[in-house]
Amino acid sequence: MKQYICIDIGGTEIKHGVIDGSAQFLAKGKTPTEAWKGGRSILEKAVGIASDYQRQWKAEGVCVSTAGMVDVEKGEIFYSAPLIPGYTGTKIKARMESELGLPCEVENDVNCAGLAEAVSGAAAGCGLALCLTIGTGIGGCIVMDGKVFHGFSGSACEVGYMHMDGSDFQTLGAASILVRKVAAARNEPEEEWDGRRIFELAKEGDSVCVRLSMRCARCWERVYPISVM
Repeated sequence: MKQYICIDIGGTEIKHGVIDGSAQFLAKGKTPTEAWKGGRSILEKAVGIASDYQRQWKAEGVCVSTAGMVDVEKGEIFYSAPLIPGYTGTKIKARMESELGLPCEVENDVNCAGLAEAVSGAAAGCGLALCLTIGTGIGGCIVMDGKVFHGFSGSACEVGYMHMDGSDFQTLGAASILVRKVAAARNEPEEEWDGRRIFELAKEGDSVCVRLSMRCARCWERVYPISVM
């Protein structure tokens, strides 16, 4: 059965593995992205991960999902927010194919998440689906009849960049921003916090986590009607 190397480049972690033709993982792992080191460092890390898998498995291709706006034909990042510095212009497909000698396909990570939900998740069987994600940034995806809608410019549903209160949606409402605010309010290192811990403490009634989580939720309510109570 065919095997493929899969790499998901997020702002916080790079998740990776080897998957077979029946969508079963044969191996998987994760490593910190260290996004502050910039696009060149991220690409080097991703290529190193793929190379390690290639030595262990008979992969027939590489699949990369990544933060940032992706030119899916060229397999490169044509725009990335400052949350990942120096990522714009990163040529993922060309570098992977040159180093590994394998075909490589690159897609935006939220588009991949939305497609996965449409094929085998919560939106399976639906003709039209919307996927929204909250992480280091905020992303969106529209899937119509089982295909990702990229739009004319390849940036369809990039809701995180919408202008809001003199800033933009993801700068005000992303999980990474929430982590930063909670850590500052508690006078603790950001490394000790993540979204899971914040929401668990919010459920337990921690006043700082509740207050700052609610503030982020208000941003979301303005874009996508949800209950924040």
